[in-house]
Amino acid sequence: MRPLAAIALLLTASACKCGPDVAKVNPSLAVSVGGLDFGQVKVADSKQLVVRLEAQTRTSVVFSSIVIEGAGAAAYRLGTTPTSIDALGNASVTVTFTPTAVQAFTASLVLNSNDPDRPATRVALAGEGAMPKLALTPDCQSARGCTATVVVEPPSIDFGMEPLVRLMPIDPTRLPTLVVVNEGAVALQVTGATFGGPDAAAFTVAGGMPFPPAGVTLEAAAGFNLPLRFVPTSEGQASYSGTLTITSDDPDRPSITVQLTGTLRPNQPPFVCANLIRVVPQLIGDAPRDYASSTFWAPLLTPPAGGYDFTATRDVRPDELAVFSASSDATDPTKCSADPEDGRTGLTYRWRLTSTPRGAQGLALSGATTAQVQLRPIITGEYTLELTVTDSRLSSTVVTMRFAAAIKQDLVAQLQWEGFSGVDLDLHLVRPSAVTGGDPFTGAFAFFNAGTSGKTSGDLNGFARRTKDNNAVAGFDFDWGQPGASDDPSLNLDDRGDGQLIENASLNYPEHDPLCATASCSYRVMVHVFADNRMHVTPPACVVDGGVGCLDGEACSCATGDRCVAESAPANAAPSGSGKCYPAPKPVLRLFFKGSPTPATIVPLEGLMPADEVLLGAPCKLWHVADVAWPAVTAIGSLPDGGTPPPVVTVVGADGTGRVTNASIARFGLRAAGGSLRCEPDSSQGALQWYARQP
Repeated sequence: MRPLAAIALLLTASACKCGPDVAKVNPSLAVSVGGLDFGQVKVADSKQLVVRLEAQTRTSVVFSSIVIEGAGAAAYRLGTTPTSIDALGNASVTVTFTPTAVQAFTASLVLNSNDPDRPATRVALAGEGAMPKLALTPDCQSARGCTATVVVEPPSIDFGMEPLVRLMPIDPTRLPTLVVVNEGAVALQVTGATFGGPDAAAFTVAGGMPFPPAGVTLEAAAGFNLPLRFVPTSEGQASYSGTLTITSDDPDRPSITVQLTGTLRPNQPPFVCANLIRVVPQLIGDAPRDYASSTFWAPLLTPPAGGYDFTATRDVRPDELAVFSASSDATDPTKCSADPEDGRTGLTYRWRLTSTPRGAQGLALSGATTAQVQLRPIITGEYTLELTVTDSRLSSTVVTMRFAAAIKQDLVAQLQWEGFSGVDLDLHLVRPSAVTGGDPFTGAFAFFNAGTSGKTSGDLNGFARRTKDNNAVAGFDFDWGQPGASDDPSLNLDDRGDGQLIENASLNYPEHDPLCATASCSYRVMVHVFADNRMHVTPPACVVDGGVGCLDGEACSCATGDRCVAESAPANAAPSGSGKCYPAPKPVLRLFFKGSPTPATIVPLEGLMPADEVLLGAPCKLWHVADVAWPAVTAIGSLPDGGTPPPVVTVVGADGTGRVTNASIARFGLRAAGGSLRCEPDSSQGALQWYARQP
């Protein structure tokens, strides 16, 4: 056994091979970046970046110094620095950049360590000092409806003229705007905004932007808009002046002031336009005539000095619904009619009829206090409407408009009997071919042979028209002139004493009657008293003798204006015996030619002094009023200028001065005994009850 000492010596000798040839592990420092770029930093502000360090071997890295060197070193500051890094460990170095001027700052972070390969490791440092830049730019673009005047430098806004009151403030999108922008490379701090000057209260910021915008931070190239509003504060002050000052941390221009001016504009009255936009026929199924498109509105946006005249441009016929409008654009409140300050807000409307044809009664305007009104004219002739539009400040604009109601046909006869509601008068238009003899009343109630039908009426009147409409006789018609309906007569209005007391009959191509082929032919116009349904309060008594002393429907012993009506008017005998005095209706006939709303003839003439009148005193009386001689077919276009001779009207019984001194009156039909005031048929045409002339 070896001694323990010997064994220990052996082990020691065999394990230890130290000497010059043994390998050594060196420290190695790794740096995360080769340089730090701080970019642009506001002067006096700071920015920090970090450099990460790592010991890459199992030997610790020991620093002898960590410093910043270079021309710009003063702008950089180190945080706490490590003295060493454990084997395979890591650490970091914080560098803070605080620029002191608007310039570039370069330096190096130098790390001196025991790394034998890189005893001095350098990290480049770069940064630039910068400042924010406040820019204020007034903006007012006409494309968005802005009307102010702006100047960019020095900044100013002239709002122009503004009213004292607007019910509807101008939309912020149409206001002049102050554009606030940071044109610098670093954040700008807006510290305040203040209105000033002698009239600061007249200027405000509109919209939802908080004001003043103190404490708002604007990054580089960021900004915001301030819509500005001017509202005069007194009706006694014409001119206004103020300022808006924006303050910030821009060192070069810590505050910028914008000059603000404005002028009081007196309240302006509404601008008004009007149009007859639609005509609705009475007959269901007939298409309305529309005049509401922009093409029709375009020439009407500025009212003519004498008012609108639609007499020649709008087709309105009696008893049709005429619709007028004051709004050229129903969806745009700035279009006329509108108030310069408030659009259509606060506007009031008042329409009224200022002139109508004589005899127009009970005409009502529907919607007379709205922007659209409706009217149903009954009587042929010209009408004038007046529209007054008033704003909230009680300034008004008035426009007038004329239009005509007329049947656009060649021959139109219109009968009126004002003030005799309950009296049923019938208008008769007799065609030339219905006149068969020299009696002035032949053709009245004509039911004669016309071709093969034998049922064509030659007299257009209410009784005959209703007979056709009721189909009382198969085939009964009004087929005048040539085949087809274009030259057939029309009873446009048939009043039975319960309406406007007006009847209207018309005819196109009167020259188509066979008698007009080579010579003028005569159309007869007559008025028949059909019935009297008035409520009479114990009329005075009178006596009809049937002779020259007192005839039915004459004055007899009645008071002025009244006529004696016999208790009966039997067939084949003159009325006689007891009667009663009744006020007699006073019919007036107007004749119109070629669609004109102005009558060519009025019978009796209304302008005579004293006024002329023909009184039809009893039911069944038929007045032959006038004959209309229509030019022959051969005369159409025969004048030197290519025109046609006008129709010639002969008033029956006229004395040459315009007065009807010898009215031609006969009796058609009978009145039953017992005081009936209704005319009844007194003959028959086959199975059809009809009217004939009586003694």
